[in-house]
Amino acid sequence: MTGAAFQTPAKILIVDDSEDNRLLLSSQLKMKGYAILQASDGIDGLEVAKEKKPDLILLDVMMPRLSGFEVCKRLKSDPETALIPVIIVTALRDVEYRIQGIEAGADEFLSRPHHREELLVRVRALLQLKRARDRLEEERNHLQLLYDVSRATMAHLDLTQMMREIITHTRAAVGAAKGSILLLNEKAEVTHKIQIRAGGEAKVERTVTYEVLSRGLAGWLIRHNRGEIINDARHDERWVTLPDDEEPAGSVIGIPLSRANRIVGVMLLIHPEPDYFMPEHLSLVETIGAQTTAAIENAYLFAEIDEQRRKLQAILAQSNDAIITTDEHWRISLLNQAAERFFELGASQVTGRSLRQVPELEALVSQFVKANERPVTQEIALANNRYLYVSVSPIQGVGYVAVMQDITELKRVEELRLGQERREKQLVKDTFSRYMGPRLVEHVLSHEPGLFARRERRQVVVLFADLRDSTPLIIQVEANTAIQLLNEFFANMTDIVHEFDGTIFDLVGDEMLVGFNVPFDQPDAPHRALLTAVKMQSRFDELRHKWHAQVGAKLGLGIGLDQGEVVVGNVGAEMRMNFAMVGETVNTGHRLVEIAEDGQIVISEVMYNALADGWPELVHRVPFRSMGPVALKGKANPQVLYQAQIRRIPLP
Repeated sequence: MTGAAFQTPAKILIVDDSEDNRLLLSSQLKMKGYAILQASDGIDGLEVAKEKKPDLILLDVMMPRLSGFEVCKRLKSDPETALIPVIIVTALRDVEYRIQGIEAGADEFLSRPHHREELLVRVRALLQLKRARDRLEEERNHLQLLYDVSRATMAHLDLTQMMREIITHTRAAVGAAKGSILLLNEKAEVTHKIQIRAGGEAKVERTVTYEVLSRGLAGWLIRHNRGEIINDARHDERWVTLPDDEEPAGSVIGIPLSRANRIVGVMLLIHPEPDYFMPEHLSLVETIGAQTTAAIENAYLFAEIDEQRRKLQAILAQSNDAIITTDEHWRISLLNQAAERFFELGASQVTGRSLRQVPELEALVSQFVKANERPVTQEIALANNRYLYVSVSPIQGVGYVAVMQDITELKRVEELRLGQERREKQLVKDTFSRYMGPRLVEHVLSHEPGLFARRERRQVVVLFADLRDSTPLIIQVEANTAIQLLNEFFANMTDIVHEFDGTIFDLVGDEMLVGFNVPFDQPDAPHRALLTAVKMQSRFDELRHKWHAQVGAKLGLGIGLDQGEVVVGNVGAEMRMNFAMVGETVNTGHRLVEIAEDGQIVISEVMYNALADGWPELVHRVPFRSMGPVALKGKANPQVLYQAQIRRIPLP
């Protein structure tokens, strides 16, 4: 136990390779008074966690050098960091990633983009759990220390040897550099001085310098009969520096060992750093002092132990967490008020009974079994649809302590949140299924969950495909037949677009608009677009023969391609939104399809150059010929265009 154990506020470590993400999280948490630590990747995060011992870690998944899952595994496998709660913050929403996070040991998940209130609720809940565990660990250490001191008083009849062990344990527990006990007789004269320095053995002397009792801190403690902390001994007149003092004194704790009005000794603990000792240290040392006095005054031994037990019960009774303590054989020794309320039990009804004999506590038995040698923390479900977060810790020579928190409401909120996530995912899937094939939809859901809300400029390839002479068909044939032909046309063209991973932005009348390199990167977008156009013309040639045989229709297909910048995003009114691309490239592509005749693919000069540079063999195979400068509507200067004529099988 050191001074650091009592410092506030809670420290939160944010491990994320994105500076923007770290800034967002830290700003939201700082507003609530948390102290923030940061690390830009997994390796640095492990080092900071081990050095600074944060109270909680917010951990990104996708990071260089070491993923968040691997960082979590290493944190949980290291005894120094295993009890630090970890919240994985990620945009990965698939169940498999959550399973991977759970297997790595994550305590909680936070989906990105996150809501500030959800972040604060999860952080606060886990910090409360950690504080409960820390309080339990601190209490366990205190109990262990008290047990060691008590064992020392029972194991030795020799007073000097007993004092050796007591001052050895006490010095180590508070991190002091030096500790000493002065034993006094009824005349307040020193009979023994037992002293120990860090790294050394306890030494015994029979006398002390007169100044220690006349004007030093030991004399002051005897006269005032109360404990005291000196924050800086260099500036306190009660501290006497002796010639044999090898280390400078900074912070000092002193307590009298007294029973009623009789002083039987003095305990002093010294640390070289000023302001090291805290009131909590003094409280702990005074507790040890009370036991030491009881050891010296053997007649008060059992009364002192009983007093400490009552104090512990009072502390546990005030806790909002349900707490149950047992002996080593699981016989219940304490149920605090919170445990009585939760399990609807009276402490007097179950005290002394085995945990196995109380049906209401049956769900805890497996946790006690697992906690045979080390603390166990786990979430458990009760028969009444309630959930507990349970931490069971063994206390050597004493028994077990179980600390429980009711997380039923947190589980309900989590189920609601997961349900909302599933609904949102289905909405995204349904929406994007209108624009792209199943393969791309799954890619979007796995890697681009925020795509639907994104607005951006992109370099794309625009493809327009337009039926020729469709108006006479609509007029001449029966309505159902006309619609069937159009549906068959769009179904075949859509299959081809999906084959080459294009995105369909619009189907209007007898025309379709397709984009490549949108909504995510396709470095070979020109190549994909041209292959799509060629296959469209080839498939259409089969369709036109079929339709001619059925209804005598003579239809044609023209295709236009352009490459350039567009703006992509949700466009429309509040009641009707479409994922669309707009810009001059779209306008130019439409002008090109208007020029294209049946069987032709007309492309811009930019598109031709991109194909010639990247895929010359494809340009040679199609092949294209220059149409020369052509005046296009909306363009100030004539544009150099290229066209390819796909071979047609003549109609009968």
